[in-house]
Amino acid sequence: MRRRALLAVFVIFLIVGAYGAYVVSYPKYPEVEGCVNPFKAVKPVNNVEENFSKVHVFFKLAMSRDFRKLAKPWQVDYSHVKIVKHTLEYNGENITMLAMGIPLKDKKHVIALYEFSKPVQGVKVRGYLIELSQGKLRPKLVSVNGGKLTVLSSCRHKCTSNSDCSYPREFCTEYCCSYNRNYAIDCCVNAGRCGLVCGAGATICLINPIGCLVCTACVVANCYFCIEESCLEWGTGCEYHGA
Repeated sequence: MRRRALLAVFVIFLIVGAYGAYVVSYPKYPEVEGCVNPFKAVKPVNNVEENFSKVHVFFKLAMSRDFRKLAKPWQVDYSHVKIVKHTLEYNGENITMLAMGIPLKDKKHVIALYEFSKPVQGVKVRGYLIELSQGKLRPKLVSVNGGKLTVLSSCRHKCTSNSDCSYPREFCTEYCCSYNRNYAIDCCVNAGRCGLVCGAGATICLINPIGCLVCTACVVANCYFCIEESCLEWGTGCEYHGA
């Protein structure tokens, strides 16, 4: 019994030490140029779904600054997390983007977390807390590159270029204020993805709230382009990019 306790303490210290080393070595990201929307700057090449274990997902989220600003690891419904690795073309070369659709246990929110292998317009990681509400997907919080958390209480139109931003390492950033959920789901199903969990498409959200949450997580991970195309209103803000 004592040996097990000592082993458990050792594992805890090992995890804490690894996490501390990660935080200390957290990368500094390059500056961003122009009014940023990384998803408009890339072209899809192919994608493959990743089969991470629940433990792997837990530690990946626990190590992500952007995720921790949006939610806590123990709030996640790990049974329905979707992770897809996308190959994208950016500036004439292929890069990868790990897209994660992360449903929360409250059955009302999904985290969308996008991690690029190389910065796209200076963006390495971008995450959203998305609320499912009245036929729409509403981003409530946005985190970029582990920096300042942005609360989207309204659709802001604050800038047209970086020169409109007042503080160092703040850049004009484009984001969507509201998505048409039905369009995004049907777009993804018609693209040949998420049919098994979304069934007949957007109609699942009318009859099965939990199924709708799982379907949305699948769409977020598989069909970022459908999410972008379903935007009802674009906003801009001066956002801090960097650690």
